[in-house]
Amino acid sequence: MPRPASWPNPLDYPLAVAAAGLLLVALSQSGLLPLGLALPLAIAVAFALAFWRGTAGRAEALRDRRVAAAIDAALLRGQQLANQAQALAEEALARFQAEDHLEQLGEVQLCCQRLQALPQRIAERRPLLESGGGVLLPAEQLAERVQREEQALQRERNDSLRRERRRLVEQLRRNLQAAQLGMDERDARLLALSTRLERIDGGLRQLQGQVQRQWSSQEGDAAALRQAISPLDEALDQIERLLDLGHAGER
Repeated sequence: MPRPASWPNPLDYPLAVAAAGLLLVALSQSGLLPLGLALPLAIAVAFALAFWRGTAGRAEALRDRRVAAAIDAALLRGQQLANQAQALAEEALARFQAEDHLEQLGEVQLCCQRLQALPQRIAERRPLLESGGGVLLPAEQLAERVQREEQALQRERNDSLRRERRRLVEQLRRNLQAAQLGMDERDARLLALSTRLERIDGGLRQLQGQVQRQWSSQEGDAAALRQAISPLDEALDQIERLLDLGHAGER
C-alpha cells in the first residue's frame, strides 16, 4: 500500500504498529477475515493511528512553543520591572536624605528588592510553568467553586477577610473564563502571571510619583507611601502563590 507523502511513517510510532499487529493476529486467528484481507486492514489501521498520533504531536509541539514564548515574554517583562525597581531604589536613595524620610526610604528599598528578585524567581519556576500541558481546567468544578465563594463573600463581615475573599473570587472568575475558552493549566497560569506583571508596572509608576511628591515635601507621609507600596506587595504575593505547586484553578 503506497503511503501518501503527507502521512507519517507508522514505524515511527511503535504503539501504532503494535496495535495493528494485535488486530492482524486477532482477525487471522479468529477466522473472521482471511489473511489477504486482514493484512491490508491492519496496515490501514497502523497508518490511521500514526496519522492521529502525528497530528496530536504537532498540535502539542505548537502549544509547547507558544508556552515557551509566553514564558520568555514573562521573563523579559520581569527583567524590565526589575530594572525599573532598581532605578526607583536609586532615586529614593538619592532623594530621601532627611532624617524624617529614612523610614520611608527603608520601605521603598525593601519593596524594590522583592521586585528585583522577580526574574530569578520566574526562571526558577520555569519547569512548573512548562508543566500541565493538555490538562484542561475543570470548568464545572470551577463554576461550583465560584458560586460557593461568592456566597461566602456575601456572608463575610470581617473587612480584611472580605478583601482577601474578594480577590479569590475575582481570580476564580478569571480561571473559569479561561476554562470556558478551552485553556489548559499552563495557559491559565501564564495569563494570570502576565496580568500581575502589568499590575506591577502600574504600581511602580504610582510609587515613583509618590516618592517624588514626598521628597519635595517637608515631612514624609508614611501612610501614603505604604498605600502606594501595598498593591505591589499584593501582586508579588499573588505571583508567589501562583508559582507554587498548586493547580492554577486554585489560585
